[in-house]
Amino acid sequence: MSSCFVFLTHRLDQFERPAVHEYFDDLMFSVEPVFGRLGAFSGFRRFLKCRRICYDSGGFKFLIKGVLDVDPREVALYYKALGFNDCDFLIQLDLPPSYYMSKSERLRLIEKSAAYYHVMADVLKSSNLLGVVHGWTEDELLYSLSLLEDPGVVAAGSFVSPPVYAHDYIQKSRIALGSYIAKSVLKEKIKSVPRRAVFERLVVAMNLLRDREVFMLGGSNANTLHIMFLLGARYSDGAAWRLATKLYCIMIPELGRFSIGVKAISKRLNDQALKTLKEYHSESPFSFLSFNDFIVQLRNDFITRALWNAWVLKVEEQIANEYACDPDRYYEYLRERWANNSYWRTILNFVWKRMKHPYIQPKLDIFLKTHLKVKKSAEKA
Repeated sequence: MSSCFVFLTHRLDQFERPAVHEYFDDLMFSVEPVFGRLGAFSGFRRFLKCRRICYDSGGFKFLIKGVLDVDPREVALYYKALGFNDCDFLIQLDLPPSYYMSKSERLRLIEKSAAYYHVMADVLKSSNLLGVVHGWTEDELLYSLSLLEDPGVVAAGSFVSPPVYAHDYIQKSRIALGSYIAKSVLKEKIKSVPRRAVFERLVVAMNLLRDREVFMLGGSNANTLHIMFLLGARYSDGAAWRLATKLYCIMIPELGRFSIGVKAISKRLNDQALKTLKEYHSESPFSFLSFNDFIVQLRNDFITRALWNAWVLKVEEQIANEYACDPDRYYEYLRERWANNSYWRTILNFVWKRMKHPYIQPKLDIFLKTHLKVKKSAEKA
């Protein structure tokens, strides 16, 4: 397998707070916050010295809120105005179908999303644009992939028809895939998706896309990143550094997130965490500070905390690259890493079993009605 890369997710309208672009390569910026006020950001790319960036269009907002009032041509024009080079990635404006939608509703969004991709390809005339594969079953995923790769099929549909000559710019070796991890943990007013359904779909999708370079969207924290890379993704975004910073938390390589503020959002630093933090501090960009001063700055200085958390995600990227070429060894590492974490150990074993012995479940309701089948079997017995 080729090297793995974590794109540090940031807001375009806040790219100077903190200036992660001065310290790290591979950044991802959401352009959605600057829709309607492009003037201040025209030519944005020329201000960045980092090796590679990715522009995201706002599909995540649609996934969470079900609202997206942006035209794909408009997004493409934003990408052109912001600027990009041959190394950059541009994520299409996509419409992720919800797990709870009917089959016809999901297919309608898959078709419309593919049409958006070809419209943007025609405007941009660049192979930098990545289409996003969607679907919750094998047949939906294959259908989505076929629409992205064949504009003639898209144009023959009953939805918005893109120009058929956009095929000159279609990127077939690289593809993007939404992880839907966020939907498996949502609470309150939004229905969460069964965790098993999310990871079952993820394995099916990665098996189908095995011969492509996959940019996994929605990786976020270090643990999900490792699951993505174990499954074969080459690129993933990581927003955990920003969220942790805002919540007065720090990330520690291989251990997770810890609270250092007045309120304990996560677990507090323990002896093992302090020991590991000290070890990594000595080889970090903050090693010029004494360890005690470093702890004080983490607690009191937003910039220090943010840059540290961003650096930790890049450390996790290095760890992934130590194992990515050997999945069996990668699995053994993760199994040891999560030996005392039942949540992630369960997920690891779930996806690993299906990687080794793929089983494709074509019906979504299997995850919702398992208990009914068990009950019927018990009654027959």
